[in-house]
Amino acid sequence: MRGELKGLEGRVVDGRYRLREWLGEGAFGAVFRSEQQVMGVPIRRVAVKLSRRQGMTEETARKLFSDALILAETMDGMTDTEARAHLVHLYDGGVAADVGGRAYLAMEYVQGSTLAAQFDSYPRGVPAPLLMKWARQICVALRGLHAMVPPLLHRDLKSDNVLLGLDRTVRLVDFGLAARLLETGYAEGVAGTLSNMAPETWRGESFPASDLYSLGLLIYEGLTGRLPFSHLHPPDDLPTRLHGDWLFDARAKCRIEPPSLLNNTVPRELDALVLRCLEHSPARRFATAEEVLAEIDAPRSSRRHARPDVGEEIRQARNLREQGDPHGARATLQHLLDGRTWPPSDEFALLHESAETLGVLGDHAEAALRYKTAWQLLERSPSLLRTREERVSLLRRIAEAYTNAGNRYQANRFDELRRREESHGGP
Repeated sequence: MRGELKGLEGRVVDGRYRLREWLGEGAFGAVFRSEQQVMGVPIRRVAVKLSRRQGMTEETARKLFSDALILAETMDGMTDTEARAHLVHLYDGGVAADVGGRAYLAMEYVQGSTLAAQFDSYPRGVPAPLLMKWARQICVALRGLHAMVPPLLHRDLKSDNVLLGLDRTVRLVDFGLAARLLETGYAEGVAGTLSNMAPETWRGESFPASDLYSLGLLIYEGLTGRLPFSHLHPPDDLPTRLHGDWLFDARAKCRIEPPSLLNNTVPRELDALVLRCLEHSPARRFATAEEVLAEIDAPRSSRRHARPDVGEEIRQARNLREQGDPHGARATLQHLLDGRTWPPSDEFALLHESAETLGVLGDHAEAALRYKTAWQLLERSPSLLRTREERVSLLRRIAEAYTNAGNRYQANRFDELRRREESHGGP
């Protein structure tokens, strides 16, 4: 079954989505990196999910892709723009006659990896500042979902269901088990992955605090390299249908070791946050994602005096590059970008310097992405007002980087933006 749909590479779906590269395949079908075309002209990259089954109707397609449709409906009414940035956007979908009546979805293409894959690269635990930067973004996504009317619960939050893009943005995916709160104040049903499930969900009731419990498990796993209850195993002679009840009771009695005891690089102040997320009773946890965000941000704000001097760090990285060690410069800058949430002006400077270093190393695609992220930061942060000459220079660098990376579409797009900027005049 695996790779069965790979032969569809190169085909056009519904007259406008060309399947460029097979990315993976499962029971439902396959995912392809694709191009959306308008009048035969490619306008953007998308991810196309294509069903294995042929001859589908709109009704069967809606059932197959119910998770994506729930998320799309939720995002349409979401006013939290920061939360929207951490969810995957759905663009289009339907049943395509030109590929045998298969159902498809065209979605935002996110190039990157799951947090599970990232965790594997840190066997002794992800550095706490980096992990909490990821956790904060997940929390923002949960804030947006839980603020909907009625609230939407994810119910399967785990490291496998969180993507980290090349732009270092975290996105929450796989809403196949998502559910809205009922008037009773909870979502009904047992749903999720047993090892990552909140205790009350095993009993058929989920609350916003249930997603926060799963967030606590994810943070714990990232900091320590394992889940806090990985040592608990039901007896071999216990029927499978009773495993959930056994684990419910065992976890209730289990004392969770603080992450700092398993990884001495974890600040003790994080222990309280993680352990509160993992309280057995929902009433003893954080009530909302907003409360978790406040707790994540509080230690950072109290340590502002320890923030590195970005200007000095950039000068040191530039010296490394000029002395023939661009790899050292890249590592220095990446550590700074990953380790903290910076004020817009500092983040802009780090992104710009990082892009220059990546260009020296010949990684033009990643350099273009860093320059582009700096431009997006410039557009949404009024405090970063720059002169017209600086804006034009940045747009020129983006276009050149995309040209060197072989992406003519993006190069032409930013070249056109540069020409418009030049024609406006003024500062």
